[in-house]
Amino acid sequence: MRAVLMTSICSVLILGCGNQGSVNTSGGGEAGQNSGNEEKPDLTGLDYEVQADLVVITKGKGAGQVIIPGEIEGSKVSEISNNAFFRNIQMTSVAIPDTVTSIGNNAFGGCIGLTAVTIPASVTSVGSSAFSGCLNLKEVKFLGDAPLETKYMFKDAPVTIYYDPSKSGWNKPFAGKVLKPIE
Repeated sequence: MRAVLMTSICSVLILGCGNQGSVNTSGGGEAGQNSGNEEKPDLTGLDYEVQADLVVITKGKGAGQVIIPGEIEGSKVSEISNNAFFRNIQMTSVAIPDTVTSIGNNAFGGCIGLTAVTIPASVTSVGSSAFSGCLNLKEVKFLGDAPLETKYMFKDAPVTIYYDPSKSGWNKPFAGKVLKPIE
């Protein structure tokens, strides 16, 4: 009797598990939404608002390397809002897409794990205290023209600012930090 029962249980387990589909482990959407080869961005730890045809990142809680996608729900990510990543101490790096034009006030303030950031050429506005209190931020690369300098942009951050010498606005001191051309 035990042999028949064990055989039955094993058969159910083997046959019952043989047709399982893939499981979405990204945390960024519902399973089964992905059609064809289109990859959905991983939105784990990101809160956002869709405003008309643009997306604003409103909160970032991710750890390690945080990748902000260039597009969410078919709309371009254009802004990182005020305080979006404020005091996210678990984030070590952030990838900002070239669709972003504005980084808000205190957007990355107090992110003590952050060590390096590249700001794409599309960014024309960086808010007050945007990277203030990033105590381990050593390197920021600006790929575009110098944005208008705002109060306390890099306060308490021991950062060196690297810039593209072919872009404008880098011929004067910036945010009281060391400036070096990207080689």
